[in-house]
Amino acid sequence: MQAYLALPIVIIAGFLIVKKYNTQAVLFSTGLLMMLLGVTFGAGEFLPNGVNSSGSVFFDFFLTIKSLASSNMANLGLIIMSVGGFAKYMDHIGAADSMVRIATKPLSKFSSPYIVLALAYILGQILNIFIPSAVGLAMLLLVALFPVLVRIGCTPASTAAVLATTACLDLGPGSGNSNRAAEVIGIDAASYFVEYQMLAAPVIMIVIAILHYFTQKYFDKKDSENGVVNTLKEQKTEDKGAPIWFAILPVMPLAFLLIFSRFAIDSINVDVVTAMFVSLFIAMVANFIVTRDGHKVADSIKVYLKGMGDVFASVVSLIIAAQTFVAGLAGIGFISLLLSSTANLGLGILAMTIIMVTIIGLTAVLSGSGNAAFFSFSSLAPDLAVQTGGAVGSITLSMQLTAGIMRSVSPVAGVVIACAGVAGISPTDVAKRTAIPMIGGVVTLLIMSVFV
Repeated sequence: MQAYLALPIVIIAGFLIVKKYNTQAVLFSTGLLMMLLGVTFGAGEFLPNGVNSSGSVFFDFFLTIKSLASSNMANLGLIIMSVGGFAKYMDHIGAADSMVRIATKPLSKFSSPYIVLALAYILGQILNIFIPSAVGLAMLLLVALFPVLVRIGCTPASTAAVLATTACLDLGPGSGNSNRAAEVIGIDAASYFVEYQMLAAPVIMIVIAILHYFTQKYFDKKDSENGVVNTLKEQKTEDKGAPIWFAILPVMPLAFLLIFSRFAIDSINVDVVTAMFVSLFIAMVANFIVTRDGHKVADSIKVYLKGMGDVFASVVSLIIAAQTFVAGLAGIGFISLLLSSTANLGLGILAMTIIMVTIIGLTAVLSGSGNAAFFSFSSLAPDLAVQTGGAVGSITLSMQLTAGIMRSVSPVAGVVIACAGVAGISPTDVAKRTAIPMIGGVVTLLIMSVFV
């Protein structure tokens, strides 16, 4: 019965996160609390598999955190940090700006504002493959694309809503959630991208784009009838003066991962971290060719390292906290209750996927983090697949994509807050405009999961 104590604890955790308590602190503390309650009621073991007890239950609580931190830092954490550092370096030398300038230029040729908004979403989602940070991509688009869209007749509010969703699917080997999903399934990140994400993503993107067209048109008409006027806040940005050919640099990691894989040259194996380091080396050489300043290029490595540190502070620490939270759920018996209930109720793969998608979606909306939502429950996918007789890849894909999609509906998500600030409206107003397209995306995802 102690497993049911997890429910009020989860609700309290959600409430604290909504009240803007530090997400990592909330997840760490509630995870430890559930471990303590599990021990108190004799629920069983909470230490990760393969970790021996220190001999003291008190120290074992923190040994769990140390074990989770060690495993994450050695594998997935290093992947995410290397990606974060590379994204920071691309922004520093202006390569990301060059890529966005090239990609967004054709949109100015269209005259219908709502068609342009739909196309802008698809373009942004494709760029997300090469610029895996939701907030980072949004900030680039807010500078390069926002004024263009407003100039051709799109309202600031509708533009903000579209740009807030451009990274909602977390596509590509550079995404932390994608790497975690690949790890859960037992394949490499490039294979997950090609064999899973690219089967479902194009259809979901089209549905979201169409829904954006009608949703933004409806809300703009409603605002017009109510006399609501939104004003664009000017974005100040530094022109880094990068040559246009720098646009190829952000594409290199993905190119390496796809070329040196079983899809092309399988005699050479390149993982995500290696691809990032090789791409960084090439980018530094390119930077030297342009600047001819050895000291400046040598110092620029600090940008990459700082980017790695920033990602650790924001994303990797959140992942460790989320997994501590899951360890607490397991320690109090909630995970076992969930799995046994699945078996007893005889739920099929689709019904169980809907339940997990709902849980993850709510977590993402409350926390504003797709990483926290997916990492909290991703480890359940293999067991749920066994219980329901379904494919682990199908349920994992649904869980992974849902986390990013529903993050775009959260008024506390960084990307929503950033876009709302530029548009001069509240994050809640942006979330209202993203809700219908994102819910439509989840429904489409569930339908597609049957065929993946």
